[in-house]
Amino acid sequence: MTYCIGIKTKDGIVVASDSRTNAGLDNVNIYSKMFTYDVGDRTVLIVTSGNLGTSQAVYKSIEKDLEDNSGKKNLNTCEDFDQVAKYIGALNLKHSSPKGMNTDTVLLGSTFIVGGQIKGKPMELFLIYPQGNYIKPADSKPYLVIGEVKYGKPILDRVITPEVSIGDASRCALISMDSTLKSDLTVGPPIDFVVYKKDQYKIASQKCLNLNDQEFSKVSKEWSEGIFKIFDSFPRFDWEK
Repeated sequence: MTYCIGIKTKDGIVVASDSRTNAGLDNVNIYSKMFTYDVGDRTVLIVTSGNLGTSQAVYKSIEKDLEDNSGKKNLNTCEDFDQVAKYIGALNLKHSSPKGMNTDTVLLGSTFIVGGQIKGKPMELFLIYPQGNYIKPADSKPYLVIGEVKYGKPILDRVITPEVSIGDASRCALISMDSTLKSDLTVGPPIDFVVYKKDQYKIASQKCLNLNDQEFSKVSKEWSEGIFKIFDSFPRFDWEK
């Protein structure tokens, strides 16, 4: 399994994903689930969960289409992020269901979070389903999560609002990932972590974080210590006295 996060703030976009793949308890591997494209007038950030064969086939098709000079649809020819989402959705359906949509589409398909910006257009964030259709996050909760979402989502629900800063969104994403790593063995490091700042048309920061990396371990440690401090400060029940 996996856990991926995409957060859209007024200042930019934060995207994170784990790198663990499982084919049984005794067969654990590491495989990046992130694809970034940062060229010219556009930055595109993609993370994925679901069938690894399908998602990697989609990534390979994206790369192949970018190298094709015949005028074929690719990330460079998309005029806005709606077209980007449609393009990736079509590739997803093509590789999961080569004979057309059927009962295996969801089983063999992947789910994608796609975000970024094209010059002259607003920043966007989309969730693309195995069937090829897609949605935006709610205005009141400007984030998307896929994969093993149940452990990391509560902190996002509390912190991520339309007014959250990109720095706080980044710290929240790492805490959300840390919570999932501690509770779900199918999600594991390293963490691919990318930050894009509005109207920059280039990635501001891209890192592959392990548990002992200072940037991640400091956030994780201080979050844990803070929880214990608050917990110890709670008033006692009457029957404890």
